Formats: sequence, structure tokens, C-alpha cells
Amino acid sequence: MRGHVADSSAVHPDDPLHDGLRRVTACCEAHLELVRAAYRQRPFVQEELWAGKISRVLTSRRPVLALRELACRTGLDEPDIRRAIAWHNERRRRMDA
Repeated sequence: MRGHVADSSAVHPDDPLHDGLRRVTACCEAHLELVRAAYRQRPFVQEELWAGKISRVLTSRRPVLALRELACRTGLDEPDIRRAIAWHNERRRRMDA
């Protein structure tokens, strides 16, 4: 059995329409429901999803030269990009501590 769960850490490599969805596999419907229940317990952090979108663009072949271009290529606005960067930096700071 396969299904999808909401997961702010999931960014599709090629299809932004699937960002925020993680494909999961289970052996049966009951197991799939257990997996879904586990993901429902995890908070969906919008900044985490945005940081993933930014990362996808920054690691693509075409370099980003300006914040405006990053906004166009991610579909985010500049304040959301700044929030995602702040979230990412805070997470890195906590991991390094």
C-alpha cells in the first residue's frame, strides 16, 4: 500500500506541486494508517518547507543572482524567503551548539 502524508521536510526534486507531501509505503491499510497517524503528530513547519524550496533552487544548475529571482523561482515572496533563511540559520545554530 502506498499513500502520501503531509511533511514540511519533503521537497520533490522536480515537481513543486508535490512539495510538502511525502510518499509512504506500508504493508497493509492498518499499517498505512499507523504511518499517517505518526506523521500527523509531527508539526508542519512552513519555514522548513520554504527552506527546502530555496535549497532546491540554489542547488540547481542555474545560479540565482538576486533575491527577486529567488522569489520568482521558488514561488515565495521576499518576507517568506527571509523567514525561511532565519529558520534554517536557527536550526543550524542549535545543531552546532
